Amino acid sequence: MAKLLIRVDGSCIPNPGNMAIGIVIYRDGELWKKINELIGVGTNNIAEYCAVIRGLEEIKDLSADSIEFYCDSQLVVKQLNGQFKVKNKKIIPLYEKTQELVKKIKAPIFFIWNRRENNQLADQLARKLLVKEEQNKRALASKDLRVEDAGEHFLVKNKKNSKVYHVNLSVPECDCYDFEHNCRKWNLECKHLVAVREYLKGEESQITERDYRKMKIIIFSKMVSQKQWVELLNRYNQEEQLPLEFIFPERDSKLTSDQLASAEVIIGGELSESELDMAKSLKLFQIPFTGVDQQNMNVFKRFPQINVCNTHGNSSAVAELAFCLLLALAKNLIYSDRELRKGEWHGYTTQEPTIQLAGRSLGIIGLGAIGLEISQRAISFGMKVYAVKRTLKKEEDLQKKYNLTFLGTMEQLEYVISQSDFIVVTLPLTAKTEDVIGGSMLKLMKGKYLVNVGRGKVINEEALYRYLKNGTLAGAGIDTWYQYPNRDFPQRLPSKFAFQELSNVVMSPHSAGYTDKAVEENVLEVYKNIKRIFEGEEPENKINLEEGY
Repeated sequence: MAKLLIRVDGSCIPNPGNMAIGIVIYRDGELWKKINELIGVGTNNIAEYCAVIRGLEEIKDLSADSIEFYCDSQLVVKQLNGQFKVKNKKIIPLYEKTQELVKKIKAPIFFIWNRRENNQLADQLARKLLVKEEQNKRALASKDLRVEDAGEHFLVKNKKNSKVYHVNLSVPECDCYDFEHNCRKWNLECKHLVAVREYLKGEESQITERDYRKMKIIIFSKMVSQKQWVELLNRYNQEEQLPLEFIFPERDSKLTSDQLASAEVIIGGELSESELDMAKSLKLFQIPFTGVDQQNMNVFKRFPQINVCNTHGNSSAVAELAFCLLLALAKNLIYSDRELRKGEWHGYTTQEPTIQLAGRSLGIIGLGAIGLEISQRAISFGMKVYAVKRTLKKEEDLQKKYNLTFLGTMEQLEYVISQSDFIVVTLPLTAKTEDVIGGSMLKLMKGKYLVNVGRGKVINEEALYRYLKNGTLAGAGIDTWYQYPNRDFPQRLPSKFAFQELSNVVMSPHSAGYTDKAVEENVLEVYKNIKRIFEGEEPENKINLEEGY
């Protein structure tokens, strides 16, 4: 029999207001069904209960060993688990309905609370319907409005009274209550904005509607040249033809308040809190690569409406270099190359065998997008894969899906090290991961090989050097380091310790993610998030600001 995992969410705009539900059902770790429905008018709590009831009705006839329901309302979960009494007269019949359905289902059911960020798919399903419904209401209401062009802005009046609202389409913004309290939050346009757009459709104006609707995108990132940014984004936009406007700030010059106020997307760079205060329309701060440790995430905590995201387009490229370093260590490739250039032969004639990977074990510390790519390459070489991941989501069942020998959390790190012949580190650098692999962990790696394509500082610098120099570690392949070139030091060794003098180290200049294809893949992921924001959807690869990755 199957294991069922159901994520549910109920939402309404406003509260109380129109309600919708989103339900995502997994069977044995695989996505089985998605449901979203409008369910009338009510409150958030009513919507949450309706989502649970709809989910129970959907799975009541399925055979299962166990059923887990995840909901982001603590109140509802505690009521369903008998921790809180149900006192609200409108909620009581809904609670009774859930209990009636639970009794009909033979498998044990567990109601579990989780955070909204872990319930995004169900949340997005509900919100998408609500946003569409609310926007249609505003479009209908806009027909009773009169619009006047006042130059820098538009005046919108209700035909039934003398109230006047000011609309600025270049931002866009309106001074009405609905825009300030509802539309900003839900990525909607108030009826006054809709009225102006309709007005422009029927007017012969030098400024077309499309000019007003262009999404302004500020690009600070120097990952590629300005020309390449424009060429790649325009290439990916050929099919959709979204109206996008790219703004490249001049070096060492500050953005104007108007530029900040109208930007909906910013790519790269670093913003202060005062600049974020001015960025009234900003919906997406996009980091165009994987590493986010150079970015100050704390400044975004006061701005929950801004999505902060990175990309994983270079995952395959980084995995390739990780395996390149692993192979170089296993086959003693660098040393053999240097010696053969001098006429010295190593191998069969000197009885110095290299290591065959088939049948060996690989430990992966950090099973994110890069770690998963590495795991599949290892399995194709006939290796067993042991891995740890900082957070495990039950519905993913990565161990079964990717044929891993073992998958645990960081609490099982020592076990994974003990079982592995080779260890690859892919961890990002956060307050929690800095020096997470210190002397005690490195000592457990006696006779093993270590590869780091995560961040240098997740491994203690001095301890790594010491255990490589004294031979505790058999060898290391390192792509991410401790000090880097800058304007003052354009040529610089990667550590204050003399790793370059150690014969059991293969060194790489943090080049894993910089390949011909990886750059294009990263820009493609940036474009896809721009498109999601334009269409009012949730972007992907959102950064957890509390965790820092």
